[in-house]
Amino acid sequence: MEDPPRNKATKIVDTPSVHDLIVAHQEPERPNFARLRAAFEKNQGRILEEYYALNFPAALLLVAQKRGRWSRGVVYKTRLFYDPSRSTPEFDAVFRSARRVERKYAVLLRGRVQEILTQGIYTTGAHLLAVLDAMSAGRDRTAVEAKRILGAAGAAKKETKQIERYAYVAAMKSALIRYLSGIFLGALVVVAGVYSASALSLRLENGAPVVVCLACGGLGAMVSVMVRITNRRKVQVGIDQGRFVTVLSGAFRSIIGAVFGAVLFVLVAGGLLPIAMPGAAEKIWLFFAGLSFLAGFSERWAQDTIIRTLPGASDATGVLPVDTERPQVESAAKPRLPAAAKPQLDAGPGMDDS
Repeated sequence: MEDPPRNKATKIVDTPSVHDLIVAHQEPERPNFARLRAAFEKNQGRILEEYYALNFPAALLLVAQKRGRWSRGVVYKTRLFYDPSRSTPEFDAVFRSARRVERKYAVLLRGRVQEILTQGIYTTGAHLLAVLDAMSAGRDRTAVEAKRILGAAGAAKKETKQIERYAYVAAMKSALIRYLSGIFLGALVVVAGVYSASALSLRLENGAPVVVCLACGGLGAMVSVMVRITNRRKVQVGIDQGRFVTVLSGAFRSIIGAVFGAVLFVLVAGGLLPIAMPGAAEKIWLFFAGLSFLAGFSERWAQDTIIRTLPGASDATGVLPVDTERPQVESAAKPRLPAAAKPQLDAGPGMDDS
């Protein structure tokens, strides 16, 4: 007759939940609490901080859990359970918002920053549970207590928004660091490409200028990002696209700059872009080096310049027709001014002579 309860107790010990810890914590002298707590830490992670309500079933735990077999470090999480019948809609909304922020930035942040974020959420949640615990003493809430609950919920909502802003700024900084590391990784790829192209430059007629344009284009892309950071301008980096994609985006920035530099050399040298080149042979290198640097420095300018070389691109962009109309207006205006002015200017000297 006692075997089923023993088996049930064994299951509870193997995988206890937060509710199991609450029940064990509320038992007189707590005979099973230490065993359940040890089993909980074995499955859910080490408990750093914990709060248990006294007047109604509720608990909030802060645990440190290993990220996984293939990932180093730990992730900090909160474990919450409370009786919603003792709560209010305002409190429930704050708990949901805090949980959403924690889950989102647990993926984007790591280390000390993620720990600070989770500790802030735990502190806010523990304060809310303490207020509910004080107002849940087995009696109806007074108007003063209800007002205090609304004030606590409003303050917790503001704190949650501040925590979310802090987490967003931290995630942006982490993404920017990964983006910059990707830029230097792409620079290494450009250096490898320049080295390979220099090995083939002796076999090609225009191989040496292509090598120079590749290097200057990649250098222009790196300088462009450095200037934006130095001038405290925002660098567009997505925080939700993953670590690998962010690093890959930075690497593509340097590679695209190098490719644009080489492409502009081919278009100008091939006569597809009507850009006047210097006649002196020693200035040709400087001309293409500067042009490639500008192509890497400003991707938008390079893209617009390349698109204008396509057939029918002027009709699609609407830029060239405006430029072609301006000379017509000027050519029509210039004859009118002298034609109206010459008779008046010539008439005066004619009458003086007569």
